Amino acid sequence: MRSRRRVVAVAAAAGLMVALVQQPASATYYDGGMPSTSFTVRPVNINDTWVDYLDDARGAWNSSGAGAKITRTTTSASTFTAGRWSYSWAGRYTPYGSGSSRHFTIEINAQYIGDRAGSNLSRWILSTSTHELGHGLKLADNPSTSKASLMKYDRDPVKIYKPQPYDVSEVEKYS
Repeated sequence: MRSRRRVVAVAAAAGLMVALVQQPASATYYDGGMPSTSFTVRPVNINDTWVDYLDDARGAWNSSGAGAKITRTTTSASTFTAGRWSYSWAGRYTPYGSGSSRHFTIEINAQYIGDRAGSNLSRWILSTSTHELGHGLKLADNPSTSKASLMKYDRDPVKIYKPQPYDVSEVEKYS
């Protein structure tokens, strides 16, 4: 009986130690991201104004200090497009494949953004485009942090349209 209690006590202590040592997975990591911080993207069926938004979003990440090198090409399997859809989202990132064959589609919903942005349309589009490229850098939506983040749905897109220091540190953590 005594040895049985000892076994139970040791097992309980071991379980408690494991629980104390294990940490939950970070809420900011997104496993649909690209295998590296260097990747290409191709604009599809958009005019020069929208290509400029893509370039501004790429530039925001490339100059953020996160180590991103996102280039625009005419041959990338990863695509960026915009359209007017009656969906309740501003942007959507959809990954395909895995490892070195990973690629994605980014769709920016001009109708949703236009209905909400008022005179701040450019900032909303830039905020959304940069946010969606953040998924390619392994960042998930709505990180559980009190810090400002481009990846939060409740951000003010007029004020937060570029990667914030928190976002940069998270990209560095996962690259």
